[in-house]
Amino acid sequence: MFSKLTSQATVSLCGSVGFRPVLIALLFGSLSAHAKAKTLRAPAASTFRAKGIASWYDESRFTSTGERYRAREMTAAHPSLPFGTMVTVRNLNNGRIALVRINDRGPFKGGRIIDLSRAAAGHLGMLSDGLAPVELRIVPPARKPLPLLRVSSRSVERHGPVPF
Repeated sequence: MFSKLTSQATVSLCGSVGFRPVLIALLFGSLSAHAKAKTLRAPAASTFRAKGIASWYDESRFTSTGERYRAREMTAAHPSLPFGTMVTVRNLNNGRIALVRINDRGPFKGGRIIDLSRAAAGHLGMLSDGLAPVELRIVPPARKPLPLLRVSSRSVERHGPVPF
């Protein structure tokens, strides 16, 4: 209300009411407008889609995150997505889909949008070809935490009593 006052109206209000109440009203008016602006949401990560050529790599010691490269895990390298982002990769030739976690940077060869681990490439059916046209989509993070793993009574019986 007070944030849209003209300078002439402000001067007349200051003369009749006083300067301090007008400043307080202007301050709270601008803060409420600022608070409304902060509540706007950024576009959802699930709207990210990209199409291009995927390749796979097998020999690497460490990834950009510092973890050891493991060819049997469903991981991938992408030039700009944040580490830990889960991405579905769909092979456009055969329709197969793989869920991978971004843990490395790459590919460094032009024209490619993602480098997959050996396991992910095998899951997509592109090991023999080496390259495949793919579509990428970000999987939004789960809103609920994963349920706790329950220990079955059989596993306790097999290992015997717990020593104290």
